[in-house]
Amino acid sequence: MNAQARLGAFVLISLIILGLLSSRIGRFQWFEQQGSMIETLLQDAAGIAVQSPVLMAGVKVGVVHAIDLEDHQALVHMLILPAIKLPASTQAHIAGGGLVGEKYIALSATAGDKQPLKNKRIPSEQQAGLESILNGASSVTDELQKIIKKATHITDIVSAMLDENRQDIRNTAQGFGDTGKELSGLLKKHRHDLDHLLKTLPDAAQAGESFFTESTLSMKDFHELIIDNRENLYRSLFELRKTSENLEAFSDDIRRNPWKLMSEKPEIKASRHAQQDKMEEMLLTTGQGVRSAHP
Repeated sequence: MNAQARLGAFVLISLIILGLLSSRIGRFQWFEQQGSMIETLLQDAAGIAVQSPVLMAGVKVGVVHAIDLEDHQALVHMLILPAIKLPASTQAHIAGGGLVGEKYIALSATAGDKQPLKNKRIPSEQQAGLESILNGASSVTDELQKIIKKATHITDIVSAMLDENRQDIRNTAQGFGDTGKELSGLLKKHRHDLDHLLKTLPDAAQAGESFFTESTLSMKDFHELIIDNRENLYRSLFELRKTSENLEAFSDDIRRNPWKLMSEKPEIKASRHAQQDKMEEMLLTTGQGVRSAHP
């Protein structure tokens, strides 16, 4: 083989290798793949492209066939190998091979599920990726920085207030100290009186309790005395009222007829209520007034 033939063979082999590498890197398929088509909706399909692998339990079961947009979400079409029979509980999510590794569609299912998948569209489960974790950590860091800034600002304000009112605070503290000293002096000065008061306080309390007890008993005896002598009290009141009425009648008669004072025995006219008074007197004395008035 001459030199030109060898050069041509080398160029041809290089082009073939370059084509294979390009198809591998660009996920280009020379022949149409066979299998069943399923799809899933993902909120974010960043890092997923056509011909991205679809794995289940770490085993490749298909590739991403196409990616469309539906209701502001990524609709991912996956081509599953003909020999793979997915169970009914299959779910999809995006996974990564490492910190900088390529992303792929990971399928998972409930262990022991024997029911075959009938629906073309399978549900998706959102898992926290590295980017979302970093974003969350960044937001937490921003909030912590804001809190630290606010705390620093409050500390500065409090420090400024203390600097402005330092003398007033000292005066107030000194005033409290002087007041405490005066109070301590008063306690020392009147300690004897306080001790005596504390000693006599139980006796005074006992004396007060005895006084109230005796007062209660006295009131009870007084009430019983009034109940026992109620008839005598009523009679005394009746006689006092009668005496007052007689004096009033006598005074009225003397005012009208002063010459009656010259007679030996002044005449006192009977009151208009004489009959009623007599009945009340008989009732109070004997309790027979009603029967006497109405035989």
